[in-house]
Amino acid sequence: MAKRLILHGVVQGVFCRYYCSENAKRLEVHGSASNLADGTVEVLLDTDDESKIESFIQALKSNPYGIRFYGSITSIDIYNYNGTIRGDYRF
Repeated sequence: MAKRLILHGVVQGVFCRYYCSENAKRLEVHGSASNLADGTVEVLLDTDDESKIESFIQALKSNPYGIRFYGSITSIDIYNYNGTIRGDYRF
């Protein structure tokens, strides 16, 4: 089942969607990232591989690849997602 992540913190205007995309590419995960009106970023991951999802979340928290990101993620909400993968920044 796909996952929907909501990223909280300083996540808009700081290369967060790019950051998500680059982490996902390295982990071979497809999906999308979108800025939401409340200042958060929504990430949709098109995988049911729990280990890849966990690796993606850990990569967002620790930036092991040294990807350019000028913000900070303070928390991540995780939900199951049954819709289509849509968004303004697809990867």
